[in-house]
Amino acid sequence: TLPASIGNFSTSLQIFDSSGCNIRGTIPDQIGNLTRVSLLSLSDNNLVGTIPSTIDGLQSLQQLYLDNNKITGSVPDNICSLQKLGAIGLRGNQISGAVPSCIGNISSLRHLTLASNSFSSSLPPRLWRLKDLLRFDASSNSLSGFLPPEIGNLKAVIEIDLSSNNFSGNIPQ
Repeated sequence: TLPASIGNFSTSLQIFDSSGCNIRGTIPDQIGNLTRVSLLSLSDNNLVGTIPSTIDGLQSLQQLYLDNNKITGSVPDNICSLQKLGAIGLRGNQISGAVPSCIGNISSLRHLTLASNSFSSSLPPRLWRLKDLLRFDASSNSLSGFLPPEIGNLKAVIEIDLSSNNFSGNIPQ
């Protein structure tokens, strides 16, 4: 498990990568004390529970990878206060609810992976403001609604995967 004492590294730790370490349990609230961490990767473990709301303490965070765990609940809105985030990887969890509408306010975001979860509702209109987004994968969820013409605002995008959802209507030109 990740001990609560992980927060004691708050003044020195810059990169924390524990991918594929068979870590079990929850992400402790003290993770928010890691104010200097620029990369946090806990992918490919057996983490359960929710993304702690204390995540907004990671003000230096540039890359967040929580892929392939058993994380539930919704994405906390305060993740949007992390204005240096360039990559968010949440693939292969059990995250539900709506994609936070404020995600479109993270102007530094280049890679957003939400695939293989239980996200529902429509994609937030602010998402299409991310003019520098390169890769967006929201495949294999329960997203619905129409794709607006504003999807064309993603001028830098290389890859968009919205397959295996419940979208309706035409694909915008």
